[in-house]
Amino acid sequence: MAARTILWVDLRTTPSEPDLCSSLPKAYGAQRLRHLPDLLRAVRDWRPWAACFEYDVPDARGLAALSEVKNHHSSLPIVMLTERTAKTLATWAFRRCVWDYLVKPVSVRNLCRCLTSIDKAVPPEEHPTSRTPAANTSINLWAGNAASTMAPAVSYVTTNYPEKLRLATAAGLCDLSPFQFSRNFKKELGFTFRDFVVRVRIERAAELMKHSSASVTEAAFVVGFNDLSYFARMFRRQIGVSPSHYRSESEPSQLLLFPPEDSSKKR
Repeated sequence: MAARTILWVDLRTTPSEPDLCSSLPKAYGAQRLRHLPDLLRAVRDWRPWAACFEYDVPDARGLAALSEVKNHHSSLPIVMLTERTAKTLATWAFRRCVWDYLVKPVSVRNLCRCLTSIDKAVPPEEHPTSRTPAANTSINLWAGNAASTMAPAVSYVTTNYPEKLRLATAAGLCDLSPFQFSRNFKKELGFTFRDFVVRVRIERAAELMKHSSASVTEAAFVVGFNDLSYFARMFRRQIGVSPSHYRSESEPSQLLLFPPEDSSKKR
């Protein structure tokens, strides 16, 4: 079996044992990198099969480095390892389509299980960094079909879909009254502004469940849904199957996004 090149971005401020990168089996040809200015060049030159970003406590510079790699190589699977367990950080990671978010200490065995889940989805001969990522066809089609007066509203939704979106804000971006905006939006895109928001969120949730270990509940939360029954109903209407069925068909990782608290620590 040919070695799979893994770019290991070591962003720990206080390196300590065990060293997961050095402990990986030889089947994974890990290339360690500590100098961030060389990051994008390393991805281009080494054409890694996957990347691991290891932190102790992530800082803004380290998180920005991960975002930059994802922006330039969106199909590259990235595993994030950190000592911090905050849900806000895990949500940040999943919104950037990180493959998995692992809380240290992590055993080599569990890390290999995570890498195996990537192996099932990305054959070793396929280099994600050499492929052009598939476009989000439906969302691009909506944006392309929208007249110039609607383009700011489309961008507003596709950029801010996890947040609370207001029709009045979208209308203001298009220099229209809410009434004019609603009428023009429905005429040009074929559905209401509210329906468009739901469609974008559902599509993003489907992407998240397909390309990461996010559960149905986590995916719904990350993209902006608070009502799981409503999310399930809209998901089935748009995708054609229930979110749980879709998730089960997407090779989920056996690792949890939000690991349960150690009950022994509460005693």
